[in-house]
Amino acid sequence: MLDFERIFNELVPDFVVPGGHDHASLAGALAATKMGIPVVSLDAGLRSYDRTEPEEINRLVIDSVATLHFVSEHSGVYNLMNEGVADDRILFAGNTAIDSLVTLIAEADSSDVLESLTLESRKFVTVLLAMPLRPETAVNRDTLCKVLESLASTTTVILPGGMVPEDESSELFSDISGLQLIAMPGYIELLHLFKESAFVLTDTDEFEAELTVMNVPCLTMRQNTSRPSTIEVGTNVLVGCDEQEILERASVILSGKPAGKTLIPEKWDGASAARVAEVLEKAE
Repeated sequence: MLDFERIFNELVPDFVVPGGHDHASLAGALAATKMGIPVVSLDAGLRSYDRTEPEEINRLVIDSVATLHFVSEHSGVYNLMNEGVADDRILFAGNTAIDSLVTLIAEADSSDVLESLTLESRKFVTVLLAMPLRPETAVNRDTLCKVLESLASTTTVILPGGMVPEDESSELFSDISGLQLIAMPGYIELLHLFKESAFVLTDTDEFEAELTVMNVPCLTMRQNTSRPSTIEVGTNVLVGCDEQEILERASVILSGKPAGKTLIPEKWDGASAARVAEVLEKAE
């Protein structure tokens, strides 16, 4: 917060726009509020309703000090209205993360990451785990290992190791035949891995939006998500740590059975940042 105060004193911004819900975003929002600088919340109103998650607390606090709230999906509007935010402070802009996806997807398509890992399109599964492991995942580590063993016996499973400390990854996963632990690729390469995966198995909601837009099935090992639109119209399914449900859904996907039609949520079109900028320019 002290560092942000020094930056804000030097730049004298008209607004501070936290770009996420991590601790740095929270610190910037709080520092700006103390200095009387209006805070603009992007992805406002997202709620998982799981207060054991630090990000959930950060979302609540950032939204509570914000002057304007740009929401990325309809759930954000409903949540903010239920929390008493005035209608004229809520603006539906869409998802700025999809702006990045739209901008970079052509570059991702030209990535050679599949060739470098000797992978075939739709012939592998990508597993993405939050680190440190979420409490629910940590409690069910044995189930996770059983799921990975079963999947790796029928298809190639890729686990980007940059999210897993070496000692823990070696302890938990190194003995699973067919599982490939790889270094965490850059964003471009990761997008290409996602797009070419048969499905993604994850315990984080970080990439649910991108996977929905890319029409890649996502099995999320959680009981909740802050992006319900990815379930309502998209490719995302909450499977918790239920071994049977994960493997049954994985089997259906790997069998090649056509998936049901999915949609792209409203205003996830690559123009969200432009809508935000237009409003802020008029507000200056």
